[in-house]
Order: sequence, then structure tokens, then C-alpha cells
Amino acid sequence: MKGSPADRGVSKMQPFVDAMCRDAGVTFVRGYERFANRVFDFTFVSVKTYDLANVRAELDAHNITSGITILVHNGIVAPLFENSVRVVIPQSYDFVEEDDPRDATKKVTKIHVKNEEKPWVMPDTGDARKVELLLEASGIKGKADPTFPYGLIRKFFINGVANLLSIVGDCDCDGLLAKHRGRMEVLYSEFIEVLKHPHADAFALVPDDFHAVVFDGLASYGQHFPSTKMDFDAGRALETDSLNGYVVGQAKRQGMAAMENEKLVNEVLNLVAERDARKK
Repeated sequence: MKGSPADRGVSKMQPFVDAMCRDAGVTFVRGYERFANRVFDFTFVSVKTYDLANVRAELDAHNITSGITILVHNGIVAPLFENSVRVVIPQSYDFVEEDDPRDATKKVTKIHVKNEEKPWVMPDTGDARKVELLLEASGIKGKADPTFPYGLIRKFFINGVANLLSIVGDCDCDGLLAKHRGRMEVLYSEFIEVLKHPHADAFALVPDDFHAVVFDGLASYGQHFPSTKMDFDAGRALETDSLNGYVVGQAKRQGMAAMENEKLVNEVLNLVAERDARKK
């Protein structure tokens, strides 16, 4: 099921979504009404993390239930859906204008997929193996991977030392490493202390050179701006609660402090407020 609440308006991305749906033979439905009181074997939920609670409320309001809910999102959030499987998709998409082969005076938008050969990755559980079979039946590679917890935490650390800080520092990944390395090290240290217990399964798989894995991984992005920085510059809402905000929340639950993470979150929230005030 692919739906979107009617009161959110038509996104600027809608033409691209329509094109993707046409290519995949999928019907795009706006609104939940036609699915009210239905039970689905599988439900895919792919939204920004700050919208997950809204999706859960909308499904509940229409009495829509699912045997397995497949979650595709960034960062880490507290569980909101029963019988859910978190999936990480390595693919990304570029929307590129090309000459229309039918009319040289016009342009057409093509969707170029990166990492198309890589599988969608998920935990090695019974539900995940059902999702893997579903994906394979749909022509999509999937992998229920015992090392999934480590892969998730590795990506979280890379995003966590960079994404929100790139907004405060107004720089790309190279700039972060050159100008803000000290602060990134403090964020990293707090991640280790706060997350090692709630994510013990992942930390059991962390290699001895994990510090290098994180910072070398970030360095590989070079002059790339993190997606959260691009969202900020575009005036969009940010996923703070599933990045450094998640660390702050976990610290409070354990009676610990994550002062640098909390400071960073507050700085970003203030910058967002200033940005939005300028729009009015």
C-alpha cells in the first residue's frame, strides 16, 4: 500500500513519484479511506522519521492493520509499530533531464538509480526472511543479515558526527573534518558511552578500528553535503530526533549526560527557528 494524507497537498516530487509508479506498475493512492478496516500481509512505510508517528496515527484512525510493517527510514527511532522490520536500502536516485528521444526540442526527466545491484538489508529474523522472500518475488534483492545491527550503528555514527554539525558549521564533509574535528570527537565519545548498552547487539560486532571506520567513512564523502544540511538549506523539516536527538533521549533514559549532543540539537533547532522566521 502506498498512500499519502490528502491534506498535505501535492509534493514537488509528485511528478517523479508518478513516473516511478508508472515504471513499476504501481497505483499511487492519496488518502487512506479506500483501505479503511483492511488487514494487509505487508505494509511499507517510507517517510521522514518525524512523520512516523503521524503515519501510525493515520493507520489507527482508519483501522488499517498489517501482519508485518516494513520500515524504510534514516537514523534510529523508538519502536512505533508492532511486528515491524527495519530495512536499509542502499539505492539512491538522481532525477536527470535528458533530450526527449521523440522530440529534440523537449526534455524528459529520467530517474537514475545508484547501487541498483546491492540488496535491501534487514535483520536476520523470521519476519525479515518473509520480507526477503516478498522482495525477491518482486524482483528486488533482499538480505536478512546477521550483521545488520552493526551496519545500522555504523551508519548512525557517520551521520551523527556530521549531519547536524554541517548545519551549524555551514560546510561539507571535508570542511567538517578540517574545521570541526575536535567537536566531532566529543560527539563520537558520547555516542559510545550512551549507545553501548541499548545497542549491545551492534557493539558486540564493532571492530577494534571502529573509530577509523567512522571517520574514514565520512572522509570518503569529500565535498558532499550531508542530506540533513541540504534539507535545512531547502527549508524542509529536519530529522533531529532520530540523529543526535536520539542520543540525547537515550542518555536521559539511562540517567546519563550527552552535553555536546544536546548542545548541538539546541543549536540546530534555533537555526531552524531563525530560518523559518525569515520566511514569514
